[in-house]
Amino acid sequence: MNPPSPSPLDALLSTLRTEEGVANAHIDEGWMQGRTAYGGISSAVALAGTMALHPTDTPLRYAQISFVGPVGGDCTVDTRVLRQSKSSLFVDAGVSSDMGFGTAAVFAFSGDRASHLDHNSIAMPDVPAPETLAPVPDHKVRPSFTRHFDMRPTTGPRFDWKGAVGEYLTWVRFVEEPLCHPAVALLAMGDALPPAAMALFTEFGPISSMNWTVNMLSGDPRTDDGWWLLSAKTGYARGGFSVQDMMLWNRAGEPVLSGSQGIAIYA
Repeated sequence: MNPPSPSPLDALLSTLRTEEGVANAHIDEGWMQGRTAYGGISSAVALAGTMALHPTDTPLRYAQISFVGPVGGDCTVDTRVLRQSKSSLFVDAGVSSDMGFGTAAVFAFSGDRASHLDHNSIAMPDVPAPETLAPVPDHKVRPSFTRHFDMRPTTGPRFDWKGAVGEYLTWVRFVEEPLCHPAVALLAMGDALPPAAMALFTEFGPISSMNWTVNMLSGDPRTDDGWWLLSAKTGYARGGFSVQDMMLWNRAGEPVLSGSQGIAIYA
């Protein structure tokens, strides 16, 4: 019996090689969004390259990512250790391709610490189970990278869905579950929703993510049946710039990732 084919994410990561202090990988057309790679995949490549060049058992705790320019095809990940202590490792990483410098990231790896505080008020919204919801229909403007995800929207993204609230709340899982490091997989998935400001659009126009801040709330992210609930909500969109808060919960309702993003709007 032939072994199963790797998932598209694992297949991409299998191209990653390290040589002379840099990592190289190939982002194929299936992960593109227009002329650039989808932000989640360039972030995942940056993290995978960082972890290959600077192996650590300490979990990812924080990422600050800037989408500086387009990136895709054959890519190079250059890194620099900013600080390494007994408890933390900070690494600067940059992803470049033939299109120039594309993605800048700072990753912080840090484990749990003993603390008297134990507080969580980030409750998962009361939403239907993903099995009861219809998947996002195919559409001519649907970016190619989204076909790697099974999306079951509660309020979005439906391409004909509009509302007075700039918010998307959607169950998401990989169509083919990857076997890679869970933090790499979560970065590849965590930016899968459209910018929440698009729910407010009265006319269509280009958008471009400018940055993404990620806080990992678990050093060992897990879920059941591959499902994660993703939330994106904007409270401000003006002057061609919007900001949004982002959350990700596992199937059990535990918060796993929190973040924020700034987005350029050309409409």
